Amino acid sequence: MSLEINISSIKDQKIIEARLLQTGKGRFAEGKLLLEGKEQIVWALQNSCHIDHVFVHEKERNSDFLNLLRSKKLLVCFCSDGILKKITDTSYLVPFVGVAKSKPYKNDLKQDFVIVLDGLHDFGNIGTVVRTAAAFGIHDFISTDENLDFSTKKTIDSSRGTVFSSNLQRFKSGTEAVNHLKRNGYQIAVTTPHASTIQSFAQLEQKPIALVFGNETLGVSEEVMSLADLKIQIPMSGPVESLNVGVAAGISLYEMKIKWTLAMLTKKIQESIGRDLFCASRWMRLVFHSKLKEVSPFNADQAVMMMILKCDQSSAVDSLTRDAGIPQGVDANVLIQPLIDQGFISNKGNQLTLSEKGEEAIAKIWNVHELTEYVAFEGVSDPDKKTFLNVISKILNNCEKIIPYS
Repeated sequence: MSLEINISSIKDQKIIEARLLQTGKGRFAEGKLLLEGKEQIVWALQNSCHIDHVFVHEKERNSDFLNLLRSKKLLVCFCSDGILKKITDTSYLVPFVGVAKSKPYKNDLKQDFVIVLDGLHDFGNIGTVVRTAAAFGIHDFISTDENLDFSTKKTIDSSRGTVFSSNLQRFKSGTEAVNHLKRNGYQIAVTTPHASTIQSFAQLEQKPIALVFGNETLGVSEEVMSLADLKIQIPMSGPVESLNVGVAAGISLYEMKIKWTLAMLTKKIQESIGRDLFCASRWMRLVFHSKLKEVSPFNADQAVMMMILKCDQSSAVDSLTRDAGIPQGVDANVLIQPLIDQGFISNKGNQLTLSEKGEEAIAKIWNVHELTEYVAFEGVSDPDKKTFLNVISKILNNCEKIIPYS
């Protein structure tokens, strides 16, 4: 099947479908949205959105961006400027327009800090709040309006694409939304200029929090206000009565996220992925060490060092110490010198290599390594183990993008 086609009729089924996506009703009915322009398409790709096809102006056949679309194996539909203007319902030309599947609306959100959008209508403000929340690691949103739409052009643009990594749960009313949150253990905090408590002095409970931002003109609704556990205000010294909701979101989220993190600090530390990975790794090494000492002269640190040398061929002492996870302050020579003395590794010009005797030693103790993994993964299915290893691989790759491994 060709990944490039020409469309010359406005009656083509793909054009008819795309024009339906100009309205919220059409987007909801089709479960799809329009991506208007290069930036929106790139944001969608970065967030692994499923793009069905991309309409491309016929004069863009040799553009670099088209080569990107080809590399992603996307279906490209070449069109005239007239057809493209019909798709976007604009008087100006958008040379690249994608059709992507909408992110499904969630029945349940998982984050302990969520944002409630209570009656917000301005698409630009909605996108700004989403973008601001993303800057603080918040991606879960509750709407008191069941028709709230994250997929308008203005919302996508003002969010800088962060709507694609956000989750939205919609309710028919503020009462229904707040009651759902309270049943799930959330404390409800509303922002209002009429509150008696300045947000800097707010006392938060050690439980999940839902921070409510209200309508641009009317603020938080009475029904939500009456159910709130905490009402807070941003102190202002000038004659301004209220702030734009996007600005207010930035100020409140910065301070409330810190206050909530402090209130939940012990729980946050105990539940952090980094801590779990570190503890799991540490316990596995302790089990390996215990089993190894029963049957060999090596400890776990020495065995890991020899395994690294087998894979890397050679290594400097400092690099080997780091890669083996030897804590700072521990004299690595205490571990390495016995291995040199007994002929398991050799040291030439500060480069350590594994000897043939060392390779044989690893082979002889490998069953202990397998036993350690068996004990650690007892009760874990093969598919779950495979998923776990894939996740670990992705974590390592993502970390290496920030700090290249060498």
